[in-house]
Amino acid sequence: MSLINITLIVYIVASIAYIIREIWGSSGAKWASLGLLILAFCLNLTMVAERSIKAGHPPFSNLYESLVFYACCTAFIYIIFEFVYNFRIVGALASILSMLILFYATLQDDTIRPIMPALKSNWMLIHVVTYMLGYAAFGIAFVTSIIFLVVKPFAKKGNESEDGREILPRNFDRLSYKIVAFGFPFLTLGMITGAVWAKKAWGDYWSWDPKETWSLITWLAYLVYLHTPLVLPKMNINKSKASVMLSIWLLVAFGIVNFTFMGLSYLPSAEDSAHVYGSK
Repeated sequence: MSLINITLIVYIVASIAYIIREIWGSSGAKWASLGLLILAFCLNLTMVAERSIKAGHPPFSNLYESLVFYACCTAFIYIIFEFVYNFRIVGALASILSMLILFYATLQDDTIRPIMPALKSNWMLIHVVTYMLGYAAFGIAFVTSIIFLVVKPFAKKGNESEDGREILPRNFDRLSYKIVAFGFPFLTLGMITGAVWAKKAWGDYWSWDPKETWSLITWLAYLVYLHTPLVLPKMNINKSKASVMLSIWLLVAFGIVNFTFMGLSYLPSAEDSAHVYGSK
């Protein structure tokens, strides 16, 4: 069995363990689920390192490599927040998200090809790593938003389950905001380093090709999200409605992230873009 298949299985088992943890609520289940996810992350990281050695360059030159690294970053970011905020059921969906990203990688061409001269730059490493960490954080915020929107109706009349445990931790809606606030600087740094890299490689900081334009749209989407909580109270929108609106906004914003990352290459207008090499 290949390493990628083993990693997929461990991600699935980790997700099941998180669900069992939520049902039982025992400390043993907590450490078992987290341990399985850490194991999946280590296997995923091994894939990244192995690919880098085989290819002779950072493994970001095509969609297959980028997806493998994206899945790895998603697991990594979640594990960090697991220790900080002691997540519960979020871990199940975070594991599934990493698994789905990695599964999508198996559908791509994994052939190792020489990279173009413009990509042989340290700026590529910094640019891609920072962007992926930002995307990974937004993926976890996407997960917490889904949980909030699905569970919130059941928590209206009381925020406790039959066994007395909270259905949602207090201020759970603020969790997504904190995660986006964590990821946004990485996205910003990714844009800045990308502009510097473009200047070195192609002579211009910004050329307004489709990839750059949609990267800016992504950045603006999350910038608006971060500032919206300051505006909504002035519009007499109560906290409950504001939380729902912000969660829905994050679902849309993460859709923009994935379109920018993967979907853009399918547009005819992006065929000649120098920035969609990762999707070919």
